[in-house]
Amino acid sequence: MTLVLAIIAGLGIGAIFERGDFCFHSTWRGLIRRPRQMDLFRAYLLALLIGIPLVQGMILLGWIEPWIPPFAWQANVLGGLLFGVGMVVASSCVTGLFYKSGHGMLGALIGLAAWALGDVITYLGPLAPIRESLNASPITVGGESATALNMLGPVGVVLLLGLALVTAVYLIRAPRQNRGKLWNWLVLGVATGLFMSLAWLLARAGGSNYTYGTSGVPSGLIQALLGQRSGGSIWIPVTLVFLIPGATLASRYAGTFWLRGETARRYAELAGGGLLMGIGAGIAGGCNLGHSLVGVPLLSLGSITTTLAMIAGVFLAVVVRRLLTTYKGQLVTEG
Repeated sequence: MTLVLAIIAGLGIGAIFERGDFCFHSTWRGLIRRPRQMDLFRAYLLALLIGIPLVQGMILLGWIEPWIPPFAWQANVLGGLLFGVGMVVASSCVTGLFYKSGHGMLGALIGLAAWALGDVITYLGPLAPIRESLNASPITVGGESATALNMLGPVGVVLLLGLALVTAVYLIRAPRQNRGKLWNWLVLGVATGLFMSLAWLLARAGGSNYTYGTSGVPSGLIQALLGQRSGGSIWIPVTLVFLIPGATLASRYAGTFWLRGETARRYAELAGGGLLMGIGAGIAGGCNLGHSLVGVPLLSLGSITTTLAMIAGVFLAVVVRRLLTTYKGQLVTEG
């Protein structure tokens, strides 16, 4: 039963990400593009507006008992920054590499291989001591991982309600532009928020206390193969694997499947960005999927901090790239 439910969860989220081209690099990069591209950002806000009350309601009702990502701010900040820079280098997030490989982008496989390498060297290799040191003393509240609710109490509830109201007003006033074969932000946000919430019930029935994530999966599989640890739950590895055929099925249905290779430069960018994202996710204990789409609806302060650091990493990398491009242009002009 666990295997079947995990396959359903992987196929579903893979199809949704593909139909909306929901890449978190594009989500954050769109905020500073000229002109701004806000559709994916709006879809993310809507997914949270739907997901947070649903997930918190299921917790209150006792339907789910999730693992809450820890709040180790040093690891969250450093890992998030590295992950954000890696997204800009690769022009994709980790989740994007999975679903893009499903719709025919062969170069994404290079990015995934590099991501897996970054994960392994961070959990099992030379960077393991750094990861362990940064995560050694997480901030807790009453022995539990810090969240916006248990850390801030009633103030946190008022703050969340205020943010929800502002977000709802913003989204109501936002235009719904045609994205061609892709879902607009309204459909994408609703589908993501509802399915990510449903996935908690699938995970609970499948014996897992977390729905999606990528951090630690490659290193965990290697340890299991070497007999250094028990196999553990197959839930998250299976959901990741079946994210790819979910995207393939959706792209075939929508006519967006495009089998293609990349230039040598793009292969290098995908490898470099994938490596940085593997390291960043390893340090932060999660990626854009595990933190931004799963941990944030849990109101984990660790996930919120990591997501904000990812955004900062994207902004920083884009600014540096623009400055370097301008500098090179000046050198050519002067030469």
